[in-house]
Amino acid sequence: MAVPDRKTFEAAASWYVQFQSQTPTPADRKAWQQWLNSDPSHQAAWDQMEQLQRSLGALPQDFTRRALSTTQQRRQVLKWMLALGGTGYLGWNVQQHTPLAHVWADYRTSVGERRRIELADGTRIDLNTSTAIDVVFDGRRRLIRLREGEVLIHTGKLGWQTPFYVETLQGRVQALGTRFTVRQLPGSTRVGVLEDRVSVYPGDQPNHARLLGAGESADFDRQNVGPNTSYRGSQAAWVDGQLIVLDARLAEVMDEIARYRPGVLKYDSASARLRISGTFRLDSTDAVLANLQATLPIQVKYFTRYWVSVMRIG
Repeated sequence: MAVPDRKTFEAAASWYVQFQSQTPTPADRKAWQQWLNSDPSHQAAWDQMEQLQRSLGALPQDFTRRALSTTQQRRQVLKWMLALGGTGYLGWNVQQHTPLAHVWADYRTSVGERRRIELADGTRIDLNTSTAIDVVFDGRRRLIRLREGEVLIHTGKLGWQTPFYVETLQGRVQALGTRFTVRQLPGSTRVGVLEDRVSVYPGDQPNHARLLGAGESADFDRQNVGPNTSYRGSQAAWVDGQLIVLDARLAEVMDEIARYRPGVLKYDSASARLRISGTFRLDSTDAVLANLQATLPIQVKYFTRYWVSVMRIG
């Protein structure tokens, strides 16, 4: 098998950046195909690229969400290709379906997977797609450390005298005998309360705590807690494998669906503005995309299995 050199990896990274920043034209696809067929090492490099797409959870979340159009971002893609592909770790990572950020976590899920665990105190935790947590019960505290992703927690009654916390990159959430969700976002944490109450403590300003009750949600960073918003039970329907939306922008639906499928899911600004209501199955995202194409003026194009673009037509 041909082994790509650094120059070939750079070319593959350039193609990746180009196609991520804009929808490929027929001429782009033809040029890419010619490059791919011109040397066996090019195909090998692109295979590494597709493996990287399948394990995008290994990339920082904010990195995967922004358009890749600068030299610096191309170098970042290249760095990941060399680090993961060159060491052989990428192949192992894909086989195990375990993003790098998850490897040492106590409990984890891969992209598209959901999982429920029960802890010694009776606490039930549902892990959403691409989620990793650590559990620290030491007699002084019950602590869940959310490395990445989203959880729904129903705190147990055993050991209720011991404080229960969820720790994220932005601070802590203290449960007060409750059922609630915590989601790690790029640069912030989102908390939604289904039952009872939680207290939110920004990491750098713990005195700026906020109490949230049932039906309330808020985002917080290390400095502040944002305004309270309403929180509906349907927003936690992912526990049952469902996405429920009412008059939502298609962009919001696409962003959510993208969380449950490996690779890249892009959409143009025209399709993003379309409105939609419905209930969608998160374990069958290709079927969801087909249904959306059948009911909306959009076209869904599969560049590869792991690279899909959605464009408005008409």
